[in-house]
Amino acid sequence: MRVALLSAISLTLSGCVGNPDFDLRVKDSEYGSAVFRIASIMANVKCELWEAANSEQELPSFHNDTDLRRRETEQAEPDRVFNLKNIFSTIAYVGEMSVTLDATERSGVSPSAHFFGWGSDARPLSVDAEASLSGVGHRESTTYHSVDFERLVQGEDVPAAKPPAAPCRTGTELSGPLKIVEILQAGLVASDMNDISVWPGNASNPGAGKGGVGDRYSAGQIHAVVDFTTVSSISGGPTWSLRHFEGPGKGLLNVSRVAKHQLIFTFIPICIRNKYQRIQATLPHEYEPKLPRGTPRWANYLPPCGTARAAETRAVALGRAHDVNVMERSRELRILQ
Repeated sequence: MRVALLSAISLTLSGCVGNPDFDLRVKDSEYGSAVFRIASIMANVKCELWEAANSEQELPSFHNDTDLRRRETEQAEPDRVFNLKNIFSTIAYVGEMSVTLDATERSGVSPSAHFFGWGSDARPLSVDAEASLSGVGHRESTTYHSVDFERLVQGEDVPAAKPPAAPCRTGTELSGPLKIVEILQAGLVASDMNDISVWPGNASNPGAGKGGVGDRYSAGQIHAVVDFTTVSSISGGPTWSLRHFEGPGKGLLNVSRVAKHQLIFTFIPICIRNKYQRIQATLPHEYEPKLPRGTPRWANYLPPCGTARAAETRAVALGRAHDVNVMERSRELRILQ
């Protein structure tokens, strides 16, 4: 009798695996669901990028010393205030964003049973039985996308993208804030304070050769990694309490899904936009009208947009941004291992 009961439990466990899993997300078998998720992510990312690049919140400008005294406290003209919109309407940034979708699903059963009331009063006997059976599925996809800040902030260079038609941080995926605006603000405040950069091509020594963003230097490069994870789980099952049996317990069904998505950004400055005219060809350049307050000192070593040199540095900068993102992704994978 006892052997028959234990055998029945084993057969029950093996049969549970074939039961349909509880569906915790949109089924991939439904047409367009995967496209819908990535479309929702991209729409929210683009919305935050546009919102951040056009931010008019004034940033603090400090002297490059540990006392952190504020610099130039008098009121500036609206187009010279130190904010992201003015900086990105002055300096053309390009770069790359990688989007990784990583989902892991686990399903299984882990029931338990308790047999009691066997044997005699002098020698009572009880038996506990536990078992588990589970399966894991994993899928990962990474896509790479170039980003041109000239399309985000209105200027004379190229047609700008339309502003978002709806508020950011809505939709089915990625509805929380990425705070891209803080990433860009931190990068530009740090760049404003850096007056000890090693200029490309050793610009202070004209005999050292040509310089450009294509050289591997760090002035103005902004890099960030953003992870967002969604965890969904469900477990349950009946518990039967009979005269000599109690089970199978809440572990009869366990289903969980972990979706860890990752964004990697790398943005690099390449040239001074067409609103400003170069009036001094030698390095460092001078531009008219005056560049906004807070414009980093290395900006005067960038070429005007529309020149052959700017076109060359654009291509090199995009390649550089891709290399940085790939190295970052490789580092993340090593950490996970």
